[in-house]
Amino acid sequence: MSEPALVLAPEPGVVFHGVSFNPTTRTARLFGREDLDRELGDPEVFCWVDLQGPNIGSLNDVMGRWDIDLRLSSHFDEPEVLPRIVERPDSLAFYLYEVGDPERHLSTSRGLSTLDFERMVMVLGADFVFTYHRGPMAAVDEVKAACEASFRLVGKTPGFVAFLFLQRCLYDYAHLNLANDNALDRLQAKVRAGDFEGLNEAISMAGTNILTLKKLAASIHIVLMLLGTKVSPFISEPSRQAFFGMEQSASSVRAAIDSSRNLLDGIVAGVQAAAAARTNEIARVLTVMSGIMLPLSLVAGIYGMNFQHMPELGWRWGYFVVLGAMALGGLGLWLVFRRLGWVGEPRPRRER
Repeated sequence: MSEPALVLAPEPGVVFHGVSFNPTTRTARLFGREDLDRELGDPEVFCWVDLQGPNIGSLNDVMGRWDIDLRLSSHFDEPEVLPRIVERPDSLAFYLYEVGDPERHLSTSRGLSTLDFERMVMVLGADFVFTYHRGPMAAVDEVKAACEASFRLVGKTPGFVAFLFLQRCLYDYAHLNLANDNALDRLQAKVRAGDFEGLNEAISMAGTNILTLKKLAASIHIVLMLLGTKVSPFISEPSRQAFFGMEQSASSVRAAIDSSRNLLDGIVAGVQAAAAARTNEIARVLTVMSGIMLPLSLVAGIYGMNFQHMPELGWRWGYFVVLGAMALGGLGLWLVFRRLGWVGEPRPRRER
């Protein structure tokens, strides 16, 4: 990479973090923005530069110094979860999606909370890695803390920095999906116990989280498919093999998320079955009541007709006899319905 003549000036609100790695001596050193040109021009090292700032223009300014035009930066504010992969002769760039505060979502004993995530741009070159994000990210802090030790163990090319971020993404997705499954287990227990209080809201939030994880896992899977199968000057053969193995892990994470969706569908089916059972019970009660009342209404309707010649009307005890007959008829129907198991608990069948 040719060394530009310009000096990278500080920008308001932009946090710069630079680390250079020397594969020969297995050492790493931090550097500031004023040393960027020197570190990127050193053929003995490769660099990782992380930029945090309110405007993605800070990344475009840095990339523009080497005539790298990241078209994907124009989509940075769009809501769709997509990897937005851009391949150039001098770099390979894509989006990654990190969960904002994964620890906050791991304990679901107090209920679920909606997963939030943040978008990151990663630019992978032959001797550099650039990352950009708007706000603080737990994943970035973790990689900053672990990159030197990881480099001494396995780091040889800039791909190891991408590996650390991709590994963190997959770990968070799998861990959070397991936490979501634990919440689904509690929801399923509530359904079995007939406790439906707050269940609709919890089911809706669990479904939203599963859909979010499904999209995030699909996006990183696409990136890993590219990194694990593409022959590129920015991906060494050992890195490509590592990415290919990680792609298998991404497939497993996606399968686990799909399984969680099936579990949620089972819970929804249980709620629907319970609601149908309650509806059937109400319909059964109304049917029994109607079966008892309709004959009585028929008798009352007959003797409510205004015909002049109705023999029972002139009988002294007719009123009481009809009421008694109606009561006996209603009681008889109730006993019949009870014997059939339509009223009260169903009668057990006798074994023959």
